[in-house]
Amino acid sequence: MVFHQNNNTTTHPTRRRRIRRISERSAICLSAGVLISSAPFGYGALSSSPWLLLSSYVHAAALQEEANSPSTPPPSSSSSPASYATFDELTKQIEALGRAYPNSLRIQSIGKSREGRDIWALTLALDGGVDPDKRSALLITAGVDGNHLVGSAVAVEVASELLVKMNAGDEGAMKLLSDHVVYVVPRVNPDGMERYFGKVKNEFSRNTRPDDKDRDMATDEDGPNDLNGDGVITMMRVFDPEEADQMADPADERLNVKADRMKGERAAFKLYVEGIDDDGDGAINEDGFGGVDLNKNFMHGYPEHQDGAGPYPVSEPESLSLLKFVLAHQNIAIALTYGRHDNLSTTPDGKGTFDAGTPKNLLSDDVAVYKVIGEKFREITKLKKAPSVNGDGAFYSWLYAQFGVPSFTTPLWTGPEGAEAGGKGKGSAGGNGGGGNDDEGGEVLKASGVGDIAQVTIDDLLDAAKAQGMEVSDDMMAQITPQQIEQFAGMMGIKVKHVKKAQEEAAPSTSDDEVEGANGKEKEKKPRDETEAAWLKYSEAERGGEGFVNWSKFDHPKFGEVEIGGWLPYFKTNPPASEVAEIALKEVDLVLDLGGRFPQVSLTEPKIAHLTGGLYEIEVSLVNDGFFPTGTSMAVRNRRARPYVVRLSTPIVNLITGQRVHKIWKIDGNGGRYKIRWIVRAPDASKHTITVYSEKYGKFDREISLIPTAEKP
Repeated sequence: MVFHQNNNTTTHPTRRRRIRRISERSAICLSAGVLISSAPFGYGALSSSPWLLLSSYVHAAALQEEANSPSTPPPSSSSSPASYATFDELTKQIEALGRAYPNSLRIQSIGKSREGRDIWALTLALDGGVDPDKRSALLITAGVDGNHLVGSAVAVEVASELLVKMNAGDEGAMKLLSDHVVYVVPRVNPDGMERYFGKVKNEFSRNTRPDDKDRDMATDEDGPNDLNGDGVITMMRVFDPEEADQMADPADERLNVKADRMKGERAAFKLYVEGIDDDGDGAINEDGFGGVDLNKNFMHGYPEHQDGAGPYPVSEPESLSLLKFVLAHQNIAIALTYGRHDNLSTTPDGKGTFDAGTPKNLLSDDVAVYKVIGEKFREITKLKKAPSVNGDGAFYSWLYAQFGVPSFTTPLWTGPEGAEAGGKGKGSAGGNGGGGNDDEGGEVLKASGVGDIAQVTIDDLLDAAKAQGMEVSDDMMAQITPQQIEQFAGMMGIKVKHVKKAQEEAAPSTSDDEVEGANGKEKEKKPRDETEAAWLKYSEAERGGEGFVNWSKFDHPKFGEVEIGGWLPYFKTNPPASEVAEIALKEVDLVLDLGGRFPQVSLTEPKIAHLTGGLYEIEVSLVNDGFFPTGTSMAVRNRRARPYVVRLSTPIVNLITGQRVHKIWKIDGNGGRYKIRWIVRAPDASKHTITVYSEKYGKFDREISLIPTAEKP
C-alpha cells in the first residue's frame, strides 16, 4: 500500500532512534515539530513552536551520528509519561509515530471539534496485496468522555506498541497488520479533555457546547468557583438545618453519610459544589459550563429528554465526525472503546428492550460470544469489576445495535480493590465522585434502602420514568416497596439488581458501624461507606494522600461559615499516568487476541454430479473457521451489516434449481456452514465462476469445470 507523505519532512526510523538517544544523553525531552495535516492520509507542516528549534539542533546531531552507524529499528516506548498529554502533546506523540513508521502508519484528521481542534485517526497496516481500507478492521476509540484521560493515553500507547511488535517481527502483530487493519481514534473529545489542563481543575466529561440551563437568556454564567484558591473545584458542606440531609461519618469525619433519623442521627449539612451565586438569581452553580455528553449523543437509545444528551442525535461536530468515519469504513468488523462504560468485566445479560423492541444491551443470541471475550479480557487484565453505567445514546451501543458489529468497551481502570471508580457507596451522598460538578460517573452496586434492591435499579427506573414524562416525588419513593420495584422494572424491561445480604449486614457480634477491637472488648467505628473508605486508604497508602482535599473552613458570602473539601477532580477516573504503559501492554494482548478471532470464511471443494443430458448438480458450502460469526444476531435482525453474497456466473436462463445469488447474513464461527445447491444446464466441462463477496471480509473467486466429482445414486 502507499502512504502519501511529504518526503522533505519525514524522518527515517533509524534517524528517529538517534534523535531519541541523543536527547536522553542530553537529558532533554524532545518534542518534535508537528507535521500532521488535516488532509486525509497526509502530512504537512503546522504552526511552528520553540520545540522546532530544539528539534532542529538534535536532528542535526543525529545526522552526524547516523553516517557511521548501522540501521536499527526504533525502540519501544515502554515507559509511561509522568503526566497526561495535552492536545498539542498528543499531536506530537502521533507525529513522532508517523515519522518512525512511515510505511505502516497513516494519520488523518476526521473532523474538527467545536473549538477547532483536530480529531485524529490512525491507520495501522503493513503492505500487502489488498488495500488496507478493503481489509477487515478493528476499531479502537477513546476520549469520547472528556474526563477519561487514561483511555486516550492507552489508545496511543497501544498503537505504538503494536507498531513496535510488528517491527520486531512479533507473529501476532505481523499477522494482524498484514491480514487486517487497525484504526485508532485516540481523542474524540479534545476540547473536553483539554479542560483537565486548565488553571482550575473541575472534572468535566462533555464537549464545550454552550448551554442555558436556567433559561435566563445567558449561557454558562453561573458555574463552580474556586473559592479557597487551591486550584481545584471540590465540595462545600453548608450547615443549613432546614436543608441538611448529611452528616460526617462518625468513623471518619472526612466522609459524608446520609443521616438515619431512626438511629437517632441528626443531619448537619447539605452538600453543594464549591461556588457562589454568580448571576444573583438565588441559586448556586445552576448554570455552569454546558456541554453535550458525547456518550449520550448517538442514536441507539438516545435519551432525548436527559441533561447532556444534546438537542438531537449526533448534534455535535465530534460525534458527527466519528459517525461519518465509521460509516465510511464499512470494513470495520470489531470495535473496542475505552471510556466510562463496561461490557467486558461484566457480560450483559441480554435482557430488557426499549419501547420499539430493540435491546437495551444485547440480543440473547449474542451473549455467548460476549461471555467468551469477557472471560479472556478478565484473564488478561485481571479487571473483574467495573461500574454499571447506563449506555443509552453511547457510541459503543450504537456500534453494536445499529452498525451491526461486536462492540466491546472498558474503563481500563477502576481504582483500588474494594472500590469502583466514580460510585456512591452505602449511605453516602455527594462527594462529587471525582471532585467536580460532572455527575456522569458510574454507579456501584449498593443498597437503596428499599429491601435488597440495588440503588442502580432505582436510578434506572427514575431515568426511565423521567424519559416518559413521569414525575416521581420523594413521598412516592418513601412509600415504594420491593415488590412494586420488581413489577415496574418488569414493565420497563429493566433488570432488577439485588445487593447480597452478606455485603450489607455486619457480623453478629457488631453493629452496622462498629468492628470488634483486637482485645475482643473495645470496639472501634468502621466507615459506613466501605467504597469511600477504600478510596481514602488507596489515596493515603499509594498516592501520598493527594486524592482527598481535607475539609477547611471558609466564610461564604451567602451561607456564612462552610467547609470546603472532598475528592480531587479526576482522581477516581484516572490512574497516575505512570501506570498507562502497564495497562496498555495488557490491552495489546487483548487486541492481538481479538485480531486472531476474525471470521475466516472459505469455500469447500465443489461437488459436481452429472444428472442427465446436459444437467449438472453443483454443491458447495461456505465454512467459517474463525471465532466470530460473520454477522451478529443483531446485524441479522436489523439488516444493517451487509451479508456475504455468493454468485454463480451461469446465465440465469440455464439455472434450473437454486438461486443464482445467495445472501448469507450469518455464518456461525468455529466451523459454522452454509450449504448451497444449484442445478444448471450447461455443456460438459464448461467453465463457471463462483464469486464470494463480503463488504467487511473481502472477495474471492472459485473457477469450476462441469466435470463430475461424484455420481448421484
